Amino acid sequence: MNGKKQEDSRKVVLITGISRGMGYETARLLASKGFTVIGTSRNPEKILKENRIPGVSYLPLDITDDGSIQDLAKYAGNIDILINNAGSSQVGAIEDVPVENIRKYFEINVIGHVQVIKQFLPQMRQQRSGLIINISSMAGVTPVPFSSFYGAAKAAMRSMTQGLRHELNNFGIQVVDIAPFEVDTTIPQELFLSENSPYFKNAQHQKQRRDENLSKAVKPKEMAHLINKIIHLKNPHAYYSIGHGAKLKTFLLKHLPHKMVENTMRKRYLMD
Repeated sequence: MNGKKQEDSRKVVLITGISRGMGYETARLLASKGFTVIGTSRNPEKILKENRIPGVSYLPLDITDDGSIQDLAKYAGNIDILINNAGSSQVGAIEDVPVENIRKYFEINVIGHVQVIKQFLPQMRQQRSGLIINISSMAGVTPVPFSSFYGAAKAAMRSMTQGLRHELNNFGIQVVDIAPFEVDTTIPQELFLSENSPYFKNAQHQKQRRDENLSKAVKPKEMAHLINKIIHLKNPHAYYSIGHGAKLKTFLLKHLPHKMVENTMRKRYLMD
């Protein structure tokens, strides 16, 4: 046990978005396991002392700002494990979401993470080792109604992760995609639910059902334990799903007719 602790303490883990939810629980667990943990938050100075994780180094990161990402790489130094966790979501019809918000979702959920990866790849290639864990979503496989841009961004993240695995295969760097399905987390979610919208009723139904489902979903601690398990595997899988029924859903999506999947999704979210 002590040998494992000493081995873990030599590994540096960088986790984006640790102020709440999955990022917080993952940082807390890995720090308790002896890893050297660096966590990012948009405004670390606003995190109350009682909410800070002992042993975790906090660095500021605006994932939509190239300069902020470059500063992160400079102050973090060499790392062994990168966990791309930060993200944001929305509820609203495609027609109702402003274009500037659409761009923002892709900046936060895809482009920003790509920029972070690009900052740390040179040193990982040089040391010929490293692990990159990207948090996508089952919504990237089958989008949730009225959260289409979140699903689209996560689909892009998943595709990028798959491509990255091929590119880094000869450099000793492992890349893993984790796709949560209804984890009870506090991801920021913008609402576009105007009562004047022709989509209002169905979009409101979606939000109500989603909130109900999340309250019964697996907790962020389970996500943290999955990540800890992956980190300790010599050859982790390319893809992991997590959440109630996630494995079954993944199987059914591969084998059920697309029309049946669509109808099931609409019933699930109480859509007319």
